[in-house]
Amino acid sequence: QWKRKSDFGFFGRGQQSSFVEAFAPTFFCSNLMVEGDQVRILRSYPGPWRVFMLQNEIQAGEDNLDWGEIGSKNYIEAKPDGWEEDPANKRDGGRLFDHGQPTYQDIAEMIKSAPGYRPKSYAERAAAAFTFIKDTL
Repeated sequence: QWKRKSDFGFFGRGQQSSFVEAFAPTFFCSNLMVEGDQVRILRSYPGPWRVFMLQNEIQAGEDNLDWGEIGSKNYIEAKPDGWEEDPANKRDGGRLFDHGQPTYQDIAEMIKSAPGYRPKSYAERAAAAFTFIKDTL
């Protein structure tokens, strides 16, 4: 999965990145950890980017795990003006256009604004990260 222009190597990088950027993601699913919570970013054509968080609810003495939607972000069809000049997009050889995919900071804000948000302790974050890594290997 290409995210940076430097992922293409040394030769023909501009032509290769232009070719890849011409495609729009029709289905996308990615798992990541944000603020100690397991998060999934989903997009299916023609909808927006949707962000889900793994939620553990205890009902009648039983653990119920479910993915709850915590936010969304509109899909961006074309590069906004100034995309190439943005310093964040120039680092490490330049970032490929992401069609408005939510960033780590966007997702952290969605988590903090979710109902019932409680910051996790360092121990809770470490335990969640260990479980995430174990489950994804």
